[in-house]
Amino acid sequence: MVVAAFLVAYWLRLNNFLAPEFSYILPFSEYIQLILLLAVGWIAVFALTGMYASRNLDINLWRIFAKVLVAVSVSLALFIVALFIFKETFFSRLIAGYAWFLTIALVFGGRLVLMLVKRLLVRLGILRERIVVIGNNTASKQITDFYRKRTTEVFVLHPDQIASGELKAEMKKLQADVVILTTDLPMRLNLDLINFCERHDIRFCYMPSLVGLYAVNAAIDPIAGYPLIEIKPTPLDGWGRIIKRLFDFLLVAVGIVVLSPLLLLIAILVRITSPGPALYIQKRPGQFGKDFNLYKFRSMHTHLSTGDKYGGAAATALREELKTTSNEGAGLLFKVKKDPRVTKLGRFIRKTSIDELPQLFNVLKGEMSLVGPRPPLSDEVEKYDQLQSRRLLVKPGITGMWQVSGRNETSFDEYMKLDMYYIEHWSLLLDIQIILRTFWVVIKRGGAY
Repeated sequence: MVVAAFLVAYWLRLNNFLAPEFSYILPFSEYIQLILLLAVGWIAVFALTGMYASRNLDINLWRIFAKVLVAVSVSLALFIVALFIFKETFFSRLIAGYAWFLTIALVFGGRLVLMLVKRLLVRLGILRERIVVIGNNTASKQITDFYRKRTTEVFVLHPDQIASGELKAEMKKLQADVVILTTDLPMRLNLDLINFCERHDIRFCYMPSLVGLYAVNAAIDPIAGYPLIEIKPTPLDGWGRIIKRLFDFLLVAVGIVVLSPLLLLIAILVRITSPGPALYIQKRPGQFGKDFNLYKFRSMHTHLSTGDKYGGAAATALREELKTTSNEGAGLLFKVKKDPRVTKLGRFIRKTSIDELPQLFNVLKGEMSLVGPRPPLSDEVEKYDQLQSRRLLVKPGITGMWQVSGRNETSFDEYMKLDMYYIEHWSLLLDIQIILRTFWVVIKRGGAY
């Protein structure tokens, strides 16, 4: 829509629409290159102004128009500032004026089409969203009616139906996409419900009390005259997740190409110095607890590495013995500084973190991120409490706040707090800072063994 608006604006200026003849206009070939670059920048501005939230297709037309007006005006203002900075004075001000009006009209029109298509798909049963409303008050009835008029699948649960023991079974049976709580529940049941929704990637909204309206970092939408607050467990939700994935993919694609000679050299050295495969592949719990195959350069003797494809039961028994006699990690962490299972080359690649480089392919596959919580072991996750299980809300990372804050010298409680901070305060700038600090930590070789 942005490109179309600027093309029409160019045609209008070329034909002197409502304007005197021009003395100079940018050649079309150069103009189209500039506009294609401009459109990419506008996508970023639109994202930052909340234009791509899916709920925008459910709100009223005036709010959609207001969002479009703000997003287009901000984008055009930044474009004009950029032209001024780079001294591109040849760009027609009239084209900018035409484009502002046309972009608002076309983007708003596109939003209307999307809204109509979405409602048509819902009516045809192709697009479905299952909503569970919990409550037995006037608010729950009116919110239910609101969604049912849009042919959405809505289920109503009386608070008495979700006693703590029955909650999981009831929620799994309904297979909800969104849960809306319109009444107060006992504190323990509230926590169980929120925790269940977080673990199963279900959107959770609630109708707040007056005090609850002051909640920070929450999305508020008025539905049927009632304010509903959607809890965002992490900024890595919606567009934030997309930005992080694009950032990871671009850096990793470049990184694999640049580091490919080193990766090949280390793989050869591992095979030469110790019998067995170059890679150690282990099942690890990823985002939302889904298992994936984590790749590392093998740093232990094959017959002493845990796993059916490696040392098997004997290696597992040795690991349990070391956990009892030599564990230097705190809490759920298992760390041994002078681990007898590690090869001579393994000590070097662990100290320099080179053994982690194959995880770049995990990032490329979308199973991990460059920055995130430490990939946990399955037996660690089994012992997590509700707070600790929040680490599984995001993808595990090759590096993270715990690695740049002491690595293996950090206690279990400390690195849990660091992970919680990262999950709740993620930003692209924070990721960049952690990546830059990681290089310094690796050079110092501090805290790794």
